[in-house]
Amino acid sequence: MTVATQIGDLEPATTDIARWAVGFAAAFLFLVTALAHELGHALVARRAGMPGGPLVVYFFGSAASPSLEATRPRDEVLSAAAGPLVSLVAGGLLVGIAGLVGGAGPGIPAMVGQVTLVVGLMNLVLGGVNLLPAFPLDGGRVARGLAWARTGDPARALRIAARVGRRVGLVLAGSGFFVVLMVNSIDGLMLALCGWFLHSSGRTVERSADVDAILEGLHVADVMERDVNGVPPGLTLDTFGAQLLDGSASALPVMRGDELVGILGTQQVRKVKRDRWPQTHAADLMVASDTVPTVAPDTSLRAATESLRRSGLDGIPVLEAGALAGIVTRRVVADAIRLAMQRPGHARP
Repeated sequence: MTVATQIGDLEPATTDIARWAVGFAAAFLFLVTALAHELGHALVARRAGMPGGPLVVYFFGSAASPSLEATRPRDEVLSAAAGPLVSLVAGGLLVGIAGLVGGAGPGIPAMVGQVTLVVGLMNLVLGGVNLLPAFPLDGGRVARGLAWARTGDPARALRIAARVGRRVGLVLAGSGFFVVLMVNSIDGLMLALCGWFLHSSGRTVERSADVDAILEGLHVADVMERDVNGVPPGLTLDTFGAQLLDGSASALPVMRGDELVGILGTQQVRKVKRDRWPQTHAADLMVASDTVPTVAPDTSLRAATESLRRSGLDGIPVLEAGALAGIVTRRVVADAIRLAMQRPGHARP
């Protein structure tokens, strides 16, 4: 819309259809450059052998995951910085092209120059903002990698980067409120909101680091639910659904004899109205076992928690020698964290 309006001001004779076509072209070009930003991350991460994962996208770009995936601080810095650098290079090239094409005269050259200028400036802003040392921006991962290289401790580096991000957020929030008071501008309000968001994200990352420290040293065998009663695939929901809603269990294995065929959790049961329970079978709701991650009793609880988070399930099976040994659920992980925090002498790391 902004580009279409600018084209109308620049070339008043341009038709509405032509102006909106140029606007859509600008949007498409920015989408391409945003994808190039993400591709920069992906290529460097793949080259370093880092595993991929889900990507959360905000209005300022992708979110840097606080979970430590790199095995070396150098890989962390390079993979995080790759995206913003791609945006900065693309922005610089587009602004340069705009200067060359825009000076060629009115008409189509002027419109092309305007489009490339706007998209180039947006990329420069995208690259610059993402390099701010605050989560969930890419600069937060850069700060973590640098702190990791300096301290040699990835957990401590995560806390350092989170604290830096909180301070950056407070500075931005304060600057935004100052702009609102002095200029009464909506831009100041947006800056304040972004700063507060970054401050809150830093606090969330610190809490995540504290949870990781609590889980350190614990294994699945320490908390998993053993001797779990499985349900046959043909069993109807009215015979077992209540225990998944009243807190007796949060996830149950679906078994065909000794074979694990799926997992059924509270969230699946809640999607079915009670009057449909007698006609709904476990097999209708379960998540098939071939799509469910599994862990072993000696798996670290931290790794199991990450598997739970990525799966989105209420619980995942624990296998020992290929047989079901139990289930680790979100509830038992939360109980383990709460008990650890209640122990005498527990202090925040």
